[in-house]
Amino acid sequence: MTKLFTGVATALATPMTPNGGIDYDSYRRLLNFQIDAGINALIVAGTTGEGSTLSSEEKLELLKITLELRGTRDIPVILGTGSNNTLAAIENTRLAKENGADAALIVTPYYNKTSQEGLLAHYYAIADSVDIPIILYNVPGRTGVTILADTVVKLADHKNIVGIKDATGSMTYLDSVINNLNDRENFALYSGDDGSFFDFLAHGGDGVISVVTNCTPKSFLKEYNLFSQGDISGARKLQQTLNPFICSLFADVSPTPVKAVLNTMGYAGENFRLPLIATNDTVRQRVIRTYEEVKGLED
Repeated sequence: MTKLFTGVATALATPMTPNGGIDYDSYRRLLNFQIDAGINALIVAGTTGEGSTLSSEEKLELLKITLELRGTRDIPVILGTGSNNTLAAIENTRLAKENGADAALIVTPYYNKTSQEGLLAHYYAIADSVDIPIILYNVPGRTGVTILADTVVKLADHKNIVGIKDATGSMTYLDSVINNLNDRENFALYSGDDGSFFDFLAHGGDGVISVVTNCTPKSFLKEYNLFSQGDISGARKLQQTLNPFICSLFADVSPTPVKAVLNTMGYAGENFRLPLIATNDTVRQRVIRTYEEVKGLED
């Protein structure tokens, strides 16, 4: 099969009301903003979408809305279905397929963690149980476990495991995966680290699953297009221009800073479910200031 997508995907934030309910109207407006910008794929109920505090019913409602607004456009809709309970991950992924998701993004088990052999068993169990494209999600800063490059290479041989989102920001890791893949053409490599997106492309990556594109989707799309067209200097310069804003987005627990910006944009209030709370005034002022410095790039 060909790659699920190349280019830029947004890990969508989930707007919430002050009482912790989902603000579906704001979610629709955020979705339309992304679609109108020309985004290449949409991630529903991932880390940025606070998927860990959403019920299955809420995730499926967000999926339904996303599919409805996507319509017939060629924009894959990918649902976060991971869990540190393999049986739960299988059930979540089954529901994703039954409700029309184009793929599933599955984070490594967290807290109980596991060995590399355990990771193989975990992902094989899911991929064998549900016939849907699966993107591995390697984010050791949150989970405490890394999918080693050798393990990625083994998993990539499964017909349903079609790519990886790697949030390590390590080009050495990326190089190791690329150099050992048996079928590079059909296994996609997506950055999960906005600040190193340019470097990821320069080392052979296929795209990004991004937080910053909640606010500035056209800028990363432009960077990807510049790089793809051979304007390496232009792509690098755009990354460097965006990096102060990207840094500010991760100056506190994500997605608290991004919701501060979305609030100023009119797409989401600074509302969360515990244990997340709104960011502090220092981070808020910094992230809004750095957003103001780059928002003109969206014109």
